Amino acid sequence: MLKIKNQIKKLLSVFFLVFILPLAIVSCGKSDNMTAGTSANNEKSLKVGLFFLNYSLDPKDYFNGWILVRVGAGETLLRLDDKGSLIPALAEQFKVINKTTYELTLKQGIKFSDASELNADMVKRNLERIFAYSPRAKQYFEPLKISADNTKRTITIYTKKPCPELFYNLCEPLFAVIKLPESNQDLTVSLPVTTGPYQISSFTPNEHIQVTPNPYFRDGKAPLSSIDFYYIPDAQSRLISLKAGDLDIITTVDYPDFKLLQNDSAFNTQSTPGPRTDVVYLNHNNEFLKQKIIRKAISLAINRNEIAQLTGSEPASGVISPHFDFGREITTTDYNPSLAASLLDTAKIIDLNHDGIREFNGQNIELNYRLKSDHGSADSLIIAQCIKEDLAALGIKVNLIQTENLSAAISAADFDLCSANDSALPTGDSGYFLKSRYHSKGDANFGHYANQDLDALLSKLEESFERNKRVKLTVQIANLLNEDVAALYISYPKLNIVSSNRVKDLHLYTFDYYLIDSKVNVDAGTFTN
Repeated sequence: MLKIKNQIKKLLSVFFLVFILPLAIVSCGKSDNMTAGTSANNEKSLKVGLFFLNYSLDPKDYFNGWILVRVGAGETLLRLDDKGSLIPALAEQFKVINKTTYELTLKQGIKFSDASELNADMVKRNLERIFAYSPRAKQYFEPLKISADNTKRTITIYTKKPCPELFYNLCEPLFAVIKLPESNQDLTVSLPVTTGPYQISSFTPNEHIQVTPNPYFRDGKAPLSSIDFYYIPDAQSRLISLKAGDLDIITTVDYPDFKLLQNDSAFNTQSTPGPRTDVVYLNHNNEFLKQKIIRKAISLAINRNEIAQLTGSEPASGVISPHFDFGREITTTDYNPSLAASLLDTAKIIDLNHDGIREFNGQNIELNYRLKSDHGSADSLIIAQCIKEDLAALGIKVNLIQTENLSAAISAADFDLCSANDSALPTGDSGYFLKSRYHSKGDANFGHYANQDLDALLSKLEESFERNKRVKLTVQIANLLNEDVAALYISYPKLNIVSSNRVKDLHLYTFDYYLIDSKVNVDAGTFTN
């Protein structure tokens, strides 16, 4: 382990110099702008570093609804509590009429930040627009028809086929409700009108958002006069800005830095288990990875406990964290390098030419591993380096390839192994994610995994409305994925957030599309820089 730690330190030093330091310099260069935007007399404001921001705030575009919800402006019809259970948001009631008909009832008197009232027809228009323009929408469900009754405040969704998790899927910020203007549609991109505790007051694409209180928010005016959000994609630059006093709140702090900040009285730290899983996907079209015995040996050779110690995470037992019902009772893959080697030796997958690499069908087993930092964190690099070392000891060569446009490489199946930091319960239910990633016809099954037994279980899951039955089926699916080594489940990263000690009532949510709410505040008498 000491050897691996030393090698990782060297790699991280190079990674910092090549990728992080230039961004940190840029971040420090922005600090004048960050502080200049806040008046010395304005003590009720905050500055937040975001790891994700791009060209639009319109929920229909990419994952931009996540931004709108994170900054406290956007809201969905329903939302998730920290246990992954459904709770009301814009809708006060929801019920299944039959297997293809679902009804929601809006809360009464909800207003947009321009004082106009939210009605059922506006929700209907939002949903129809999302399905017309977003390629992601049909991953969650496919509506046959959507109807609205403004008098009863009801929205009824008729689907082409059963969707037991429909209400959970409506928690995805893709379905955040905004006011759709009759003209000047560009406003939905730059200044969407929303219902949350804060409203968008300014937006600079790929750089900055400012929000101010929504005067018509149903639970009363939010306590802060403004919050500024700055796009800082790498973890080290966010940390530098926090320590310099240029930011009040940052998320996704690397574990070594987070440990140090826990002992610093100038900052408040919070961490919690979340629904994310660090996973390494396998390309099942690769001639080596087609062989289950090779996949099994690879999984047995990976020391997940060691990786978890280095990243401050928990070793993974399967596709979904055991902190949720869907991830319990899963049979784990123990670290057993001796058994891994024995499996390959017995199958005559051995090093015939004594170059340190095992051979299969006369070829050295050599795999290309594509990776990219997730949210600017170094975890993916640590995981990759540990796996490279573990597999080298097994006699399998791994080439690490830093890939800027990882999504393009994955979509083109241009990888043997690739890293990912996936929310395995993105909406509190397992259905959408498992089907998308592991069904033989899944729209995000880029590794071309195929298993008829798994497809059959996924079909049963699609028909099951009773929660306990869905949990049991998901556990069966997770165990089958482990047994077949569909992918390498490495660790469960903890969510974290660090704030200056002037910040109070900041809650760290389990689902990371929630960040700012109506309660976060600052201590009276404190001022920003």
